[in-house]
Amino acid sequence: MNPTVTKRTFLAALGCDTAGWYAAQAEPGPPGPGLEWRFHSGAEIGRLARKQLGRGTLLPFAPTETALQATAKAMGNADATLLFEATFVAGPFVARADALRRTDGGWDVIEVKSAMAPEDGVASDEHLDDLAYTAFVARASGVAVGRCTLMFLGRDCRLGAERLTELDVTETVVQRVAGFADRSARIATACTALDRPAPALQFVCKKCEFFASDCVGKGITDPLFILPRLSEKRFEAMKEYQRLSAVPAGANLTGPQHRVFNAVRSGAPLIDQAELAQLNQLVWPVYYLDFEAVAPALPWFDECAPYEIMPFQFSIHVCDRVGHEIAHHEYLAPIGGDWRHELAVALIERLGDRGSIVVYSGYEKQRLAAMATSLPEFAAALHAIIARLVDFEPIVRNGYCHPAFLGRTSIKNVLPVVAPELSYSGTGVGNGEDAAGLFALMTVGRRDPADQDSHRQQLLDYCKLDTLAMVKLHRALEALTRAS
Repeated sequence: MNPTVTKRTFLAALGCDTAGWYAAQAEPGPPGPGLEWRFHSGAEIGRLARKQLGRGTLLPFAPTETALQATAKAMGNADATLLFEATFVAGPFVARADALRRTDGGWDVIEVKSAMAPEDGVASDEHLDDLAYTAFVARASGVAVGRCTLMFLGRDCRLGAERLTELDVTETVVQRVAGFADRSARIATACTALDRPAPALQFVCKKCEFFASDCVGKGITDPLFILPRLSEKRFEAMKEYQRLSAVPAGANLTGPQHRVFNAVRSGAPLIDQAELAQLNQLVWPVYYLDFEAVAPALPWFDECAPYEIMPFQFSIHVCDRVGHEIAHHEYLAPIGGDWRHELAVALIERLGDRGSIVVYSGYEKQRLAAMATSLPEFAAALHAIIARLVDFEPIVRNGYCHPAFLGRTSIKNVLPVVAPELSYSGTGVGNGEDAAGLFALMTVGRRDPADQDSHRQQLLDYCKLDTLAMVKLHRALEALTRAS
């Protein structure tokens, strides 16, 4: 049998046979900038791990037959003590080890992760399953597996002192390998079948990428999962109804869940004027602020930690009354050099010292507080800005529940309802992850310099739309207060 079950497929099937089958059938499209940046970061950390582990043999990983032959030959060489990207096949299962380290009793299997080392020394289930799958296929292919370890970015990793730390998780992984072996035959049958295994609505469907597009959620506009903070216990008590509109009126729900439930069942928005009355407390002129930020895995600047979040862009719309724009300010960091000081200066200047500053979620507050810590010379001014912030998200969450929000109050869910004329489709950048990825890829030279101007304009357009959306939202909320 040709190897057809990859790690992604196997791990998807652990939760649901149908999800595993879909994962096996799926043909991934080209990655967006956000995913491309994650791939680049993973490759960087892989190179760092190989450097830290020491001199070894980097094996080919495609095509599979060539990779298998190269792996077998290298493992048969008594002088080879460290192998990178070794490939194994056992029946339909194929896996690749980030590193194999020869020991007296066999081979240590090492999985390199892009994540920070866990503070408590306890690896996540996701990371343990990743390593367990590799160890399971290696062992099933005849490899004498010794220790199983995870390598993470060290929490003390800094520019010029980049390092990873190794965590021995052998005992836990061995237990999971045994469980994988017990389930492997069923998973292989499900994932290699010609026909899709019969699906069933389960709690794991909540996070399944195939639920709404291909599986039991297709065509259902009101799945149970739109209920906010839906627990597995409450889901199990309601899953027989399949969709929210079929749930009886007396269902046991929390207050926020009841609001979404009632809005969906009635088909009409629920408005709480007391919550919307907070809009009357705004001080004019009002500034609508949005950041975009990057968080490189390996530090770019002195004293930065791995994944330290650094705003590289902001947009500010200024209005002197609801919906009446009098100015727009924006900043986008240059490519190359440390822009953080320059951004802080521009931000403080543009926001002045009077007027409410509208944001959507607590993200901007968190970034401003972090900037105040990393740039102490601006701490007083930045904390003064924080004191002027007004977060619209809880006002929307508690004051305006529209059935078309589908239980969510992110700006991407709210905008199509309150301002359908606005769309992110024409910006070239559709979300914050892609914005950060595009800026990061330009910074590390993974974009053609000839395209830099067009890419920068895409970033400016995207961030500007985020603050314009808040202006439009404010106008829509104000109209609701006048209409009742």
